[in-house]
Amino acid sequence: MLILGLVLLTGGCGFFGTNRSGKSYVINGQRYHILASAEGFREKGLASWYGEPFHGRQTASGEIYDMNRVTAAHKTLPLHTWVEVRNLETNKVLALRINDRGPFVKGRIIDLSRAAAAEMGLLKSGVAKVTVRAITGPRARQLADAQKQETATAASAGK
Repeated sequence: MLILGLVLLTGGCGFFGTNRSGKSYVINGQRYHILASAEGFREKGLASWYGEPFHGRQTASGEIYDMNRVTAAHKTLPLHTWVEVRNLETNKVLALRINDRGPFVKGRIIDLSRAAAAEMGLLKSGVAKVTVRAITGPRARQLADAQKQETATAASAGK
């Protein structure tokens, strides 16, 4: 019992694959450190997407994952960061919010929801070369406000 307690204390929430603390977490023996700020963040690499097996499950942000909404998972950006993802093969650009952690597949930098992958044109291929740029300041607030309005409108229409 003492050993289990020590493992849980040193492993933190990341031991279970979920992190809400905003500091660091561990997946498959690797520790990931959450960035203190998304300001100036840029990254280039492979995007992938995730769907059905995760649909309806809780994300790292506490939201329920909906593969039909435009969201994404990133290993180190603060949750709720808005990013611009550009598909370097098609030049399609999409603004979306980070609400989960991942991808935990070597060489991949961002996991898009199924809806985001469809908009970016990578459903069939499964992966695409992309750039990821954090959106901060007034533009991020504008996107967040628009999303809140969209959510409120959808909720009132569903009643």
